[in-house]
Amino acid sequence: MNLHTNLQSAGYRVTPNAKGRYVNGLIRLMGDLSAMDFLRDDYMVRLLSNAQLRKGKAFTYKQLQQLANPQDAIDRFQEQMQTLTARGMFLRGYSLQCPVCDLATWYGLSEVGEHVTCQGCRFDFQMPLTLPFAYRPNRLLAEALKSGAMTILLTALWLYDQDNDLSWQTESVVHQGDLTTNIDILALMNGDLWLVECKDNFKTSDRALDDLLEQLRAGLKIADDIGAKQSLFATLYAKTVPERLTEFLATNDITLLARTDLLR
Repeated sequence: MNLHTNLQSAGYRVTPNAKGRYVNGLIRLMGDLSAMDFLRDDYMVRLLSNAQLRKGKAFTYKQLQQLANPQDAIDRFQEQMQTLTARGMFLRGYSLQCPVCDLATWYGLSEVGEHVTCQGCRFDFQMPLTLPFAYRPNRLLAEALKSGAMTILLTALWLYDQDNDLSWQTESVVHQGDLTTNIDILALMNGDLWLVECKDNFKTSDRALDDLLEQLRAGLKIADDIGAKQSLFATLYAKTVPERLTEFLATNDITLLARTDLLR
């Protein structure tokens, strides 16, 4: 079902953006939305929120476990990482340092043999005798995480829990006159049309909250124009949601999904 026709019928021009393609690409890589369930564990959110990992840095499995800190879920974490590697979410290789130019670089398994060609000075050097695997996120995962896809996927999982026949589409830019804004999720759930705004995080200065509330007002206008009976604001923001924001949500009948609602 193409829910964007609701927007187009109301006079909005709809164009997909990169974040939406990233989200759909990750779901396709894993097989389906339910396979993204690993995101519901707080230790996976902790791992995938790491700034260096989002930049594509490679880590050994031991380092990944330390970043995630799964505590009493070590076996579960290992199984999840095994699956993510098998699906290509994480790529297995080696972090090697050239003995000539000192360039430290990650090399995928297909790039290594007994001898490796430095990606910098092109010197051929022998692989060390003992070296652990190093895992890095594939480019799609890294870009999706940086764009804020994690909350979108977690919210989609929450919506799916409410309605297994859920129809939803993600992350589009809508235009009408002077109005241009993003819609993170448009969903048909239990017969009602839902318009959803998602934020991994947000700033709480007065100006930043002004901008956020303006974005939510634009969403309310769109929801009214297309007959969406429900609006939802979802966030992984780890602190208490500012009172100014919660009052706005309550006044405008916008459901709040906080971090504790999204995670397991």
